[in-house]
Amino acid sequence: MRIGIFGGTFDPVHMGHLIIAEQCRTQAGLDQVWFVPSAHPPHKAGQGVTRFDQRCDMIELAIAGHPAFRVERIEQHLPPPSYTAETLAELQRRQPGDEFFLLMGSDGLPDLPGWYEPQRVIERAGLVVVPRPGVMLWTAERLATALGVPAAAVRMRFVACPMIEIASRELRRAVADGLSVRYLVPRAVEEYLNDRKLYARK
Repeated sequence: MRIGIFGGTFDPVHMGHLIIAEQCRTQAGLDQVWFVPSAHPPHKAGQGVTRFDQRCDMIELAIAGHPAFRVERIEQHLPPPSYTAETLAELQRRQPGDEFFLLMGSDGLPDLPGWYEPQRVIERAGLVVVPRPGVMLWTAERLATALGVPAAAVRMRFVACPMIEIASRELRRAVADGLSVRYLVPRAVEEYLNDRKLYARK
């Protein structure tokens, strides 16, 4: 099975996430897309992040009814911090017969060589990349050079995707300011935020 791994904080999940996941699924021929919320994001150490179970709940609500989407809570059970290399290694250990692909934006490619053990990441997963406006596209050859590996080691393809510029941090700020986020997040997620007063000013 070809499985897309869509990692992130998802605080909260929004329509841009869902559009990216669906376009990557269809264009890259993926059988499933697994949303993998980061339990202990290393780049947000010391910052306030909504509880893991609440972020997972919102994703469950957002993807309800899509048979090819699911939430994978694996990082809840892995030692912190949450590194993609370790997550992929554990997924591969659990499902050795499956092929994994990491979904990411083109703006993340220049950062990948600075990740924790990036060579292990590309060894265990192909890259399905969504171009971002105003960002120079890195080729597989350029990424391979930055990683110090042969070009053939990088399996990468780009997908065309509508550019939906929604930022989770802006949604959190909008909710805190009492503004509407309707049509920016799925209706069920909006209701979840309202019911639990998530992101409301204390």
